[in-house]
Amino acid sequence: MPELGASITVVVPIHNVRRYLVDCLDSIAGQTYPDLDVVLVDDGSTDDSGEIAERYARTDDRFRLIRQPNRGLGAARNTGIEAAAGDYLSFVDSDDLLPPYALEVLVGALRQTGSDFASGNVALLTARGLRQSPLHRGTHRATALRTSLKARRNLVYDRLACNKVFRRSFWERHGLRFPEGVRYEDIPVTVPAYALAGSVDVLDLPVYYWRQREPGAELSITQRQHEVRNLVDRFAAVDSASRSLAALDRGLKDWYDETTLVNDLRIFLDLLPDVDQTYRERFRDLATDYLSRVDDRVLDRLVPRLRVAWHLARARALPELVEVVAASRLDATPPVVRRGGGRYLRLPLLDAGHPAAPRRLFRLGPGVRTEVHEARWVDGRLHVRGLAYDVIRGAARPWVSARVFWLREATGRRRIRLLPSRPRRVAQVAASVPYGWSGFSAVVDPRRLGGREGWRPGEWVFNVALVNPGGPQRRTLGLGDARPALPARWVAHGVRVVPYPHRTGLRLRVERPRAWITGTRIDGADLLVEGRALTHPPGAALRLARTTGVLWRSYPVEPVDDGPAPADRVGTDPSGPGPVSSGVGWAARIPLADLVAGAGPAYRSPLVGEVGPGWRVTFVDPGGETSELPIVAGFTGVRRIVGEVEVLAAATDDEVLSLRVLPPGPVVYDADLADGLLSLAGGLPGGEYDWGDLRIVLRQRTGADPYEVPAPDLELSTEVSTGWRVRIPVAGLTGLPDGDWLLLYRRTADAPPANLTFDIIARPSLPQDIEVAGRRLELLPTRDQETIRLTPPT
Repeated sequence: MPELGASITVVVPIHNVRRYLVDCLDSIAGQTYPDLDVVLVDDGSTDDSGEIAERYARTDDRFRLIRQPNRGLGAARNTGIEAAAGDYLSFVDSDDLLPPYALEVLVGALRQTGSDFASGNVALLTARGLRQSPLHRGTHRATALRTSLKARRNLVYDRLACNKVFRRSFWERHGLRFPEGVRYEDIPVTVPAYALAGSVDVLDLPVYYWRQREPGAELSITQRQHEVRNLVDRFAAVDSASRSLAALDRGLKDWYDETTLVNDLRIFLDLLPDVDQTYRERFRDLATDYLSRVDDRVLDRLVPRLRVAWHLARARALPELVEVVAASRLDATPPVVRRGGGRYLRLPLLDAGHPAAPRRLFRLGPGVRTEVHEARWVDGRLHVRGLAYDVIRGAARPWVSARVFWLREATGRRRIRLLPSRPRRVAQVAASVPYGWSGFSAVVDPRRLGGREGWRPGEWVFNVALVNPGGPQRRTLGLGDARPALPARWVAHGVRVVPYPHRTGLRLRVERPRAWITGTRIDGADLLVEGRALTHPPGAALRLARTTGVLWRSYPVEPVDDGPAPADRVGTDPSGPGPVSSGVGWAARIPLADLVAGAGPAYRSPLVGEVGPGWRVTFVDPGGETSELPIVAGFTGVRRIVGEVEVLAAATDDEVLSLRVLPPGPVVYDADLADGLLSLAGGLPGGEYDWGDLRIVLRQRTGADPYEVPAPDLELSTEVSTGWRVRIPVAGLTGLPDGDWLLLYRRTADAPPANLTFDIIARPSLPQDIEVAGRRLELLPTRDQETIRLTPPT
């Protein structure tokens, strides 16, 4: 927990945001971190934003208000920095939100590591709820403490200032300051900060909800790309960051330049066919100047469509540039053609012999695209399903490329060839090559991980090779944009295999747990966690962490004299693999009041897609070694109403103990997709709640329209007063647009939708699928929310 006296200054620039300001300031006031110094800078608002801010400053002594004439976001932030009194420094834009634990977990990481700043994951906040920020999907896939930009170069994509907490001493030592009078103020500060830092902490937990303005609202800066000022300021921002890196590390500068040409500046490049001549000429001038400081090797590493376009931009060939962009931007799919012994992207100028666009620029280099869509255990084996194809050849037919899958020991020399996979059909979306036959299903027999010397802890990397006439192409099996649930299993006595997302792709971890959990229950005002360990645990403790490695609180473990150890087992067969049948019992008490306080005040309804306050529980032995706490067969969880919230002790997909504090709501215990029906059944929380108007709702995960389909009326169980069941005809779902649909609930017709929780006993039955009316309907477990996926015929 944060130490007393370690205050954090939160700078909030404010300008004409009355529509969002109360929610923003409430989210800061509701932080679980106790020592806040909130500096509100009213930057010449002409609505009543200033009066709203003044009310907070008057009623909460943690808030201070500074007023100034309108000078822009950068100047307002600098004013707040000059007034900062805290040991730490952070920034919140006045239309965005913080989850209640955000500042606590970021400061907690810095306290443990001594790093210069900490950066957390980001969720986009829309009218549909929350979804992962694409910019931060790769950078924050997994927590990494005491890392650096050199160790993780993709951190240059993390350009926001607001998902970070800085040590103020670091900020002042390097004289960091936001540029004034321009947009995109974050980039010239955050990118050099990563290069200057001795170490940084990167957390996978979402700590910032970044609002995306809806149609009809005032557009945000990032939504006004067609304005020439936006174009000028974006080039200025990335050029400033690039020049700063050039003075610090030339290699980092080259890598950053590559990311700007692929990401930041490509946004404006793709607009060229749709804008007027004045905008185009300004783009040409800015691009020519910026590219004059970009190494040729950076351009050569780009994909052909960008390589050709940026070479034309550097040559100031504007008409040709517009023509190429129109044929190759993201919503276009130029085909691949043969020329001589190579394959080329068929774009304008390919055969024209243009001096700024020689044929070599169009040539496609080798590459493999992979995605993991599903991982599940069947009859003791792990089945991994996804796609893999050569980006040049595609997969239009079943045997275009032979595919080989194997596991490689991360720290050893062992390799395990996986069972051959027959090609599978997958739904094709826009791409330069057809890949409809790129699907695969690889099978892992965990017994082969043991080896001749028996089981030993370690990690295994998934690899794939595509064997073509030109030779094999190898790569690790990447996860792609999908976030499938990754279930763990006991595979032998005392041995677990855990699939998990590594930043480089899918991995397997072999564990030999030293302690495990048999159950949880309420004992008075405490949550009692009970389990067993291989050795007597005096001095051991349970640690609760919101994200891996960042301690929240710890609770002592006491030995329990419970007689002979039972033969604990886990899985569908209670007599199957599980912990060794030895060890001693233990128990730990966690006050329910601690969990409720750690959730923060409930100042608003939960957002769709919001994870909510929660903790993973680990076991720390007397020597300080930490291990996860897996569950065993017969594990009993807890659902208990405490005041206005519900405390849940349950197992995660990887079958370790997790604690959560949520608003009371329905839970799914059984799901079935058969006989033309999607059937869901579950329970309701106790307490003084009326669920007579409960309804299940399907909402599309993404899309421009708030398309929502209410399910038929629920059938409330007559045998169990807290039960419910709903049957949805599958034929009624086939009229929905393709895509992912979230399963949600409303407590009443007018209540906001919320996540529908699937209990651990329901999740092993997923995924399920059915073909109806020529379309595929799947019920999928994902890492954030159960999903119905509709795809066109394959």
